[in-house]
Amino acid sequence: MKNKISNLLAVLWFFGVLVETLFFMAIVILIIFFSNIVGTLKSGFSTPAVGFLFCFLAGLVFAVTGWVPAFRKCYYKLPWLYPLSMMLTMHLFILSIAEAVLAKGFSVISTPRHLAAICIMVVQLIVCRAAMCIYLKKNPMVLHRYDRIE
Repeated sequence: MKNKISNLLAVLWFFGVLVETLFFMAIVILIIFFSNIVGTLKSGFSTPAVGFLFCFLAGLVFAVTGWVPAFRKCYYKLPWLYPLSMMLTMHLFILSIAEAVLAKGFSVISTPRHLAAICIMVVQLIVCRAAMCIYLKKNPMVLHRYDRIE
């Protein structure tokens, strides 16, 4: 009986929260890139950097999923879910840093400052993506299945 309830909770959490969070993160990544970053570059004026807020909310959902054993079953039943959620979180965090750098650089109307902010943002994107690739090559995101799934 306890196993059936925890399975039901895992299914409800997956379809009620996790699917929406993954979809929301993919949309937010596109919005941050096209609206905030590209929009700032086209207009020359900074936009509010809101990427860290979305990164916090998504991280909170993924943390609750990992902390609660009944919700953690989603990661064991669907082995692709954990790497997907972590990759989206990392990508959102990297874009949030780029968005913040660009917003800070474009907060003052100064062409040299704008160029410096763009250069710093591009270097930051390349370095963070390279660091993420090196880290994931050394530490692959694999959840080992074990027999005691609660």
